[in-house]
Amino acid sequence: MSIAQPLLDLPWYALAALPVVILLAYTVFGATGFGSSIITVPALAHLFPLTFTVPLATSLDVLAATTTSLRLRRLAWWKEVAHILPAIVVGIALGGTLLLRLPRAPALLALGIFVAAYGAWVLIGPRQLTHAPGWAAWPIGIVGGVFSVLFGTGGPIYIIYLSARIADKAALRATSAVIVTASVWIRFALFVVTGLMLHAQLLLVALVLLPVMVGGLRLGNRLHDALSRQGVLKLIAGLLVGNGIALVVRAAELLRV
Repeated sequence: MSIAQPLLDLPWYALAALPVVILLAYTVFGATGFGSSIITVPALAHLFPLTFTVPLATSLDVLAATTTSLRLRRLAWWKEVAHILPAIVVGIALGGTLLLRLPRAPALLALGIFVAAYGAWVLIGPRQLTHAPGWAAWPIGIVGGVFSVLFGTGGPIYIIYLSARIADKAALRATSAVIVTASVWIRFALFVVTGLMLHAQLLLVALVLLPVMVGGLRLGNRLHDALSRQGVLKLIAGLLVGNGIALVVRAAELLRV
């Protein structure tokens, strides 16, 4: 599908997948605080190009991330935010260039490898870094910014770094939320400037899915106390590994064509 292709020309299963994926992603986000884009983008990448999927996820993430960071902003370590943000801006600029120029097959291959590797990392049980030097903000910020634009999946990269800088769990959650929100807004502005966000069809889909996103957040908030966060993350990680492998296979098929 291209952005110009009418929605009604798509198969029914592609249209049906949109609300299902969004509901699942934001239910998990509401229950665990886990980034929704790492669920949304790989799942929808099987059916839609990344130039549609990532801006769509970004348009929905703007509201979800902003409301979360506003609620937690008083606990954030703003010095860490200011330290990594310039590097994220550089990474987003580089990622925007790649998104517009990278062919579909290599993009799917890179996304599949990243998603599968991250899922495996969570399943194995990631070892916590005890310390990260300040200069590491630049490579981490740039890589996270690139992945944020290409696949909407910069959040896990930032959190790995921040967890080695901030010991307090509440401050870590709040600081991560603020950084992810800033990244989402910068990404949103980039997509507006490049025209990727200025398509009536994409905006219509985002508007239609907005109640689904809100419903997912509310459902996730209700499930928060009933679910084990670690159990949910392990389930998500398993799904990411399977989805990542499927994306790699799909990319390999496209490269052979």
